[in-house]
Amino acid sequence: MLSVDSVAFGYDERTPVLADIGFTVAPGDVVAIVGRNGAGKSTLLRLLNGLLQPRSGRIVIDGCATADTPVHVLARHIGTVFQAPEQQMFHANVWDEIAFGARQLGLTGDALEERVHETLVRTGLEDVTHVHPLDLDQARRRFVALASVLAMRPPILLLDEPQRGLDRAAVERLESIVVEQAAAGRSVLLVCHDMDFVARRATRVIAVARGRIVADHPTLDFFGDPALAHAAGVELPDTIALARALDLPPALTPPAFAAAWMESAAS
Repeated sequence: MLSVDSVAFGYDERTPVLADIGFTVAPGDVVAIVGRNGAGKSTLLRLLNGLLQPRSGRIVIDGCATADTPVHVLARHIGTVFQAPEQQMFHANVWDEIAFGARQLGLTGDALEERVHETLVRTGLEDVTHVHPLDLDQARRRFVALASVLAMRPPILLLDEPQRGLDRAAVERLESIVVEQAAAGRSVLLVCHDMDFVARRATRVIAVARGRIVADHPTLDFFGDPALAHAAGVELPDTIALARALDLPPALTPPAFAAAWMESAAS
């Protein structure tokens, strides 16, 4: 689905930002890209969606090399929700914002209406269709940006801090959407500083430090080794930290922690 091969990038020749970046992503993967601020995570996302081009190496998205494919064509294969979603909005109401990308795919009439309505319902926006996106609160603006991408049904999603500014109910809605996308065979890559969110929903963690990949492991393996999290400059999720404190097996979610606790108590 996605292939990154020996990619290097810098905004100028004297200051490299990323070096020797390489990984692949399969359909259905939910990959969290983690690391300290300034590690190069958001730059990597902009390389993946074609907004930046590597100085060396090659990126292939759903069969399309980013170096040879216009950004508007890549957008059919890889959809991005930026950290500041208002920067990607330009229509005067929510309905038109969500419909824009689907129209570029050739949808019209009833097919377009059905696609937009389905996306509005899924993202909880059906009651604000005629509202200007910038008149909404931060959480709903983020869901408008997400809905505009979901309506195009790209095989790959890039989400930059998607949980930021969301309350508990909104985070649960976001997580259910991520689960659905993966179950449908789509790949999700998310840059995230919330390690509890990562633990609950990512199937794999790629850690970036000083412009290089320092770890690429299944989520449980990554958080189960505190040295890996330390090298990436991220904290352990609460369930992992609590399990370690109680000398229990690592647990990524509260139900998994509860099961480990009950098993330990029974023995």
